[in-house]
Amino acid sequence: MSAFLYEENWLKWSFEIRKEKKKNYDFAYYVYQDERIIERIWYKEASKCEEILIKPIYSGAYKIRLFIRENKKIIFNEISSTLWIDTLHEKQIMTTFPSEKIFFSDNPVKYVFQEAKKDVRYLVLSFSGLYATEFQGGPPVYNHMRTLNSVKAHKLFILDSYQNQFCYYVGFGGEMDFERSVIALITKIANEYKVPPENIIATGSSKGGAAALYYSFKYQFGKAVIGAPQIYIAKYLEQRASSDSMRLRYQNLLGDHSLKGKAFWNGLILNQAYQARTFPELHFHVGKGDFHYTDHLKILLQVLDEKKVDYTLDLGAYEEHKNTGIYFTPFLLQKVQDMVTRKEEEQ
Repeated sequence: MSAFLYEENWLKWSFEIRKEKKKNYDFAYYVYQDERIIERIWYKEASKCEEILIKPIYSGAYKIRLFIRENKKIIFNEISSTLWIDTLHEKQIMTTFPSEKIFFSDNPVKYVFQEAKKDVRYLVLSFSGLYATEFQGGPPVYNHMRTLNSVKAHKLFILDSYQNQFCYYVGFGGEMDFERSVIALITKIANEYKVPPENIIATGSSKGGAAALYYSFKYQFGKAVIGAPQIYIAKYLEQRASSDSMRLRYQNLLGDHSLKGKAFWNGLILNQAYQARTFPELHFHVGKGDFHYTDHLKILLQVLDEKKVDYTLDLGAYEEHKNTGIYFTPFLLQKVQDMVTRKEEEQ
């Protein structure tokens, strides 16, 4: 039995049957897309070497269950590995571990969804921060899975991976094509589990905090727990762009027109704050000496004060931004636990 492959836009699975004399062999198979059978091929005579060819039309997770019979008795019944196929861009996308899935829209979005064991009406979103390894082309990682493990709510961990780099869950140059895919994923899951917007909790720190702010402001989510976010995103990245690798990624983010790109990213969150008529329940954490407080968050808080928006602010006794995770993690868990245990909002 060969490996299940995607080659030249075809799914291929080859196998060989060791036939015995005076015995008849035939085979059948099911084709699955996203865990549902989309095609059943009934038994037909098998030669010694066979190859199953399938042309996927729609993006999704594909696998095949193969049945082989000897004299009408099933001697083989196995399922192939799963291949994630992006038919729009004609490529296979690899996942890192079994629970990681891919949502296909304008762009593929990698995510991990953890369904609550009980019937709850809360959805916690986790947006990832920016790791130093990503500046050199390393892969992004999920945040706060262990931290939120005990929370009795649906949880959606979303990866910021767009054209092999970060994009703050938006896209390059203000095109917002990745954002459209992310919000489509969130909407799909919220609708499927009957979670109203007011019970969606956006969370994240640093880059993830910026994304949680942006999405909760723009899409009217009910709650947000934010750690040390970047507000002036282009300014922050320009200060960090000390290598050729980072400068390339920064330029990708700006798009073809650098000045316009800088204005777009520096104003992304403040523009939503100015436009919003209603705001989520907001809880902020940041180190008192962290420049993310003085150079970023304070500006947003001034806008919120002018608009008479309620929020809580937890100032940690530390200066280095790299220490955010140490202090934000317990803050995040406490705030989210408090939110999902408000029984009057679960009805």
